[in-house]
Amino acid sequence: MKLLLVTWYFPPSRTIAAVRLGKLARYLLAQGHDVRVLTPKEPPLPQELAVDFPEERVIRTAWQAPDPGGASAAKRPTPAAAGTVPEGGVASPSPLKRLRWRLHASMSEFPDGRAAWQAFAVTAGADLLKDWRPDAVFASGPPFTTLFIGRELSEAFDLPLVLEFRDRWSEDPYAPPFFWRRWKIRRAEDALISRAKALVTVSEPWAKDYRARYGKPTTVVYNGYDAELCGEGPFDGAAGRPGLEIVYTGGIYPGYRDPTPLFAAMKLLDDKGVACRMIFHGVRPGMVVPLAEAQGVTHLVEVREVLTHEEALRRQRESDILVLLQWNDPKEQGNVPGKFFEYLGARRPILVLGLREGVPATIVKERDAGFFSNDPQEIAAQLERWLEIKQEKGLLPPVPESGRDGYARDEQYARLEQFLEDLVAEGRSEAAAD
Repeated sequence: MKLLLVTWYFPPSRTIAAVRLGKLARYLLAQGHDVRVLTPKEPPLPQELAVDFPEERVIRTAWQAPDPGGASAAKRPTPAAAGTVPEGGVASPSPLKRLRWRLHASMSEFPDGRAAWQAFAVTAGADLLKDWRPDAVFASGPPFTTLFIGRELSEAFDLPLVLEFRDRWSEDPYAPPFFWRRWKIRRAEDALISRAKALVTVSEPWAKDYRARYGKPTTVVYNGYDAELCGEGPFDGAAGRPGLEIVYTGGIYPGYRDPTPLFAAMKLLDDKGVACRMIFHGVRPGMVVPLAEAQGVTHLVEVREVLTHEEALRRQRESDILVLLQWNDPKEQGNVPGKFFEYLGARRPILVLGLREGVPATIVKERDAGFFSNDPQEIAAQLERWLEIKQEKGLLPPVPESGRDGYARDEQYARLEQFLEDLVAEGRSEAAAD
């Protein structure tokens, strides 16, 4: 099978999306498929991931940043940054300024802040396709500009198009656009998907919705964990360190993902003399310190440096408890952060806060991989039980291997590989019949 992969995120960019797409390209190549990647050259992201895919198979194009006088991605705050005070005490933009940025973006940036990349990517992709014809174009978003690039190339060269939605677009609950932009996005999404041969997404609730709305073949490919990096262990957690060590890696969406119930539980335990501490990696202090202050637990909460991907995986294995924060809203049901599967790979007990019916909470309960609650009393009781086990055994034992069965990254990619091969075979049969 020959596959053109179109993605904004690819190693060495340090982001979970680049990990997913980079590992996917490597997996398919290792299975004997002819894979080429179309991606930007040196995008504005930390360039720290190892590149374990042949560079001669990667087409890295020029790209253009949004209008610096407008609502550029570099200036406009992300949901994680909105309303926070970064280190150094520099206040974030005022609500009025953020509103102006959003208004500008809603009118000038479509489909998103990477729209200017499309012309560069299509030109480079067309040059490639003059001499090399893939069996399909696989475009992964966000940013959703990549889906438009995929569609333009598939139409120009009459190629099957597969669209991957790693996040929702028209139904994105974290960035509800102005009503006119939502209408425009929904029409554009409908047009994109009408052209697609099939869809890929990252959770079954989302896949179910896409199947119902569009009647297209749709498969689920979880982000999974990296068996190469997580498979060997050790999985002893914070053995040898006193108390209970609770760790969170990654960003936070203020107003959506809230550690307050956990902080309240830690306060209950602190009042009883029960020792536990919470360590955040990669979060701005302004996102969590005020919440800790409100619960009287600032002495139990640390905010530490951003970690590389491999450092984060090691740090997860070296914790007693891993925390996953979700939004307690039905719109969150199908949202599964990439780090959740890394947590499963680390085989440390996972404490989930947020939506009881969400995919992460459901998996944790079904796999006996941790505990779910939003109630401070329940959380405190569970933390105390975990601490008693650690004190009795000298460590908090790892979650059984069965807790992560089926979620290794290559197992997920094998499902996608079969899905794509079936689509390609179907297309060839249809062409032969014509």
